[in-house]
Amino acid sequence: MLNEPWVDPRSVDWTDNLNPLTNPGWTKNNNRFVYEALTDPYLMALRNARGIEPRIYVGPDPQNMIIPAGTTQDYEVPIEPNFWLYALTATPEDGFDFLLQVTDIVTGATLFSQPAPASTLSTRTSGRGPQFFLSTPHLYAPPSYPVIRVINTAASARTCRVTLFGCVEYDV
Repeated sequence: MLNEPWVDPRSVDWTDNLNPLTNPGWTKNNNRFVYEALTDPYLMALRNARGIEPRIYVGPDPQNMIIPAGTTQDYEVPIEPNFWLYALTATPEDGFDFLLQVTDIVTGATLFSQPAPASTLSTRTSGRGPQFFLSTPHLYAPPSYPVIRVINTAASARTCRVTLFGCVEYDV
């Protein structure tokens, strides 16, 4: 705590519920990736925009994070209508690689032409956490929603986590 830089309280928007300085659940010690995402300048700009609210979805859920060897697991992401997906991360918890695909359940559109290795999606970008930004944001308009498909190609059970970064567009 003493190693953290001092923040002038007059420069903090204390009405912002996603501000990691106002919500103790999003401190750097609890989850550094969420903390880095919430303090990211791009996400700060989205949080301040009218009619747009940022969202972060993590999957698979903790009960399904361990994927048996040689199996494929699908996880339906419970998003809100008009969700724009603009970045994602794929982090194998134990350092082993896995394959990942995100599919629009209604249209069948996929983010990648074939399942992508998680190691290529975990590139570190200038201190903002291991986010992989899409070249074009993908809109999930009602009734569509994304499905995360994780393929474990290892010979033993592995743990993985996929995080989707996006925003919800509201009519203003």
